[in-house]
Amino acid sequence: MKVVEFISYMWRSLRFSGAPQPSRRETFSADAPISRASDDLLGRGEFARALARVLYAHRGTESLVVALRGEWGSGKTSIKNLVVEVLSAPGQTEMRVVTFNPWHWGADEAITRAFFREISVALGDDGQSPSARRRAHEFRRYARILESLSGGLKNVGTHASSAAGWFAGVGFLVAGGVVWLDASVKRISTTVLVTAGVVLVLSKVVAFFGRDKEDSRPLDVARFDLEQQLKGMPQNILVVIDDIDRLEEEQIRTVIRHVKANASFPGITYLLLYQRAIVERAFGEGEEGKQFLEKIVQTAFDVPVVEGERVGKILLAELEKITASLPDGKFDQTRWGNMWVGGLRHFFRNLRDAKRYIGGVEVQITLHKGERVLETNIIDTIALEALRLFEPDVYDEISRSKALLVGPRLGNDRSDAEKEKLKAVIAKASPHRKEIVQYIVSQMFPRMIWAFGNTWYGNEWETTWSSERRICSRRYFDRYFALRLPDGRISDTEFLNFVDHLGDRASVETGFSDFRARGLLNELLARLDEAAQAKALPIEAAGELLPALFTIGESIPDEARFGEGAFVSAWRGAAWYLRIEEDPAKRSAAFLRALNSSTALAIPAILMSLDMDRKEHHEKDILLPGDLDQAKAIWVGRFRTALENDPESVIAGQHFLSFLYRWRDFESLDGPRAWVAAVAKQPELLSKLLVAFLQTGSSHVIGDYVSKTTLSLHFEAMLPLIDFPTFTNAVRDLSPELGTREDEARTRYLQAAERYAARTAEPASDLPDEDAAEPLDE
Repeated sequence: MKVVEFISYMWRSLRFSGAPQPSRRETFSADAPISRASDDLLGRGEFARALARVLYAHRGTESLVVALRGEWGSGKTSIKNLVVEVLSAPGQTEMRVVTFNPWHWGADEAITRAFFREISVALGDDGQSPSARRRAHEFRRYARILESLSGGLKNVGTHASSAAGWFAGVGFLVAGGVVWLDASVKRISTTVLVTAGVVLVLSKVVAFFGRDKEDSRPLDVARFDLEQQLKGMPQNILVVIDDIDRLEEEQIRTVIRHVKANASFPGITYLLLYQRAIVERAFGEGEEGKQFLEKIVQTAFDVPVVEGERVGKILLAELEKITASLPDGKFDQTRWGNMWVGGLRHFFRNLRDAKRYIGGVEVQITLHKGERVLETNIIDTIALEALRLFEPDVYDEISRSKALLVGPRLGNDRSDAEKEKLKAVIAKASPHRKEIVQYIVSQMFPRMIWAFGNTWYGNEWETTWSSERRICSRRYFDRYFALRLPDGRISDTEFLNFVDHLGDRASVETGFSDFRARGLLNELLARLDEAAQAKALPIEAAGELLPALFTIGESIPDEARFGEGAFVSAWRGAAWYLRIEEDPAKRSAAFLRALNSSTALAIPAILMSLDMDRKEHHEKDILLPGDLDQAKAIWVGRFRTALENDPESVIAGQHFLSFLYRWRDFESLDGPRAWVAAVAKQPELLSKLLVAFLQTGSSHVIGDYVSKTTLSLHFEAMLPLIDFPTFTNAVRDLSPELGTREDEARTRYLQAAERYAARTAEPASDLPDEDAAEPLDE
């Protein structure tokens, strides 16, 4: 118990900085029975009192043997403890109780010794009166006769005699079988023989002094003397024998035979606790074992059946206690009702099941609880723990099946083969619980609903599931199976703390810098994207968050493919965030304020371009209605100013090429062409411009374990911006240092220009005749 409490304490200390929760030590005592009536949650007190009256009242000429039968975990030991608590009413003679647990002793002989010893001790009394001592003495004498037990010293003598025989055998072998050996070996053989003789003599001596003082009385005389002593007892003693069903079959037979052999004595009442089927099977199959026990057990009671509704109420009350400190903002009452009534409640047969489960749930909640929120969905956490405890094979299969149950994009494969894979997860369940498990897993993973029906949940549900921290979300799935926050993830508590300070631009920018330094900027931007889509960010912070988003987006390369990546999360988050404001005029005003308060251009350019596309396609969902032309003018003016003030920095920027084409789209092609023509007259800027059009890629050959880095030039993209002959001559006149990127860019441009001239008959004289670029080994 202390170990479990220590582990729980350490988890709280390492994971949380808030105040520790009070210890619930009873939660982890899944196998610990109750010891007093005040702990009785199942209403078994009346049954225990009735049984106690029966046991106390018996004063016959023979022992009373009562059995309390029930499955493991049904509460046999708890009822026994309640019986013992009320066994002797105030003012009555105390009924002494001997609790004998044969499972603690192991071997048959140890069980036998312990059985007789415990009863003989109970037959005495605390003051060791002459009559009590006499009773105990007579019982011990009878036990020795009945079981023909030998003392420890006699065993020593027996083993010593055996050892002497071995010594003698070795001595004779050495002395008689290898007589041709030298004198030293003969001396060894003589020594062995003498040692054997000494051991043999000593063993006989030990056996003599250690022999039991055998009782010369016949067994019936010994029984009569013991019966007379037991009749003089003021009250029966109660011998409780627990955990009989945990023994091996031979040990079960040993215990029951001891009870049978002593069942005819007065003054002793036996209460046997066991699972009926197991003990009956130890004495034969079918009716044979049952009939054998009926000859020994005068009366048997079965543990009262506890209706599942009562166990369920107890379990739900415990869940309420351990989740009381959690915020309920993400708790879906309808979903929980479905999960409990349709599935979870069917797992709990008895209070032991409930206790084991509650202990596991508390560990999971302790593990995933942050300072402010539970880092997982409470309903999914509770359901998954039930599968882990009662259906471990299904749990293991789920933990290995992220791609199947969630998928890279929630899995778009709707084939029959995919359905069979999903059904195979449920096939791991116990046969009698397959339907229950199917329902629970379907509640956790909507793809399972499709496997057994026709309802399909598409990618558009990912944001909803993620906002609820569901296990079916790509973002949260791994968190349910990890002992810590997975690498590259931000805890919900930390994210909420960041969101709390969105109204302070300095705090936002500091937060971005901190997350970037920890390698978590991509994760933060993705979380902001999802939160904005779920409308979980305060629009009142637009004046601080939008400019900060624009600024951070400027430093992120647009390297995304197929809609993923940090830059995509940044501009998409900004778009979703603006849409939280439903008033179009206020939305446009918020965008213009952010554009004017930031020097960044990349994200604003994306948002304006998307609106231009929507207008071209006559869509109604315009982000910036009415103010788009004004925004474009501000953007172009900002870009022109940047090119005039610091052209080298602009050219080296992450988004320079896209800016050139946004300039064309927002104003006209004349501006970019005029600027490029001016750059062509400045050799240093021209070299840097060529480098900006270099593209780094990779190639992979089948059989290789590594890819190769390749360089190419966006020649076709340059053509609309240049006067080909004039620009080409300017490039040809460059003389960059050999081996530099400037040299590489010049060479590739001239190669491409020659091929273009040959194809179009454009003048491009005196160009070098070189092959296309070769891959560069990474």
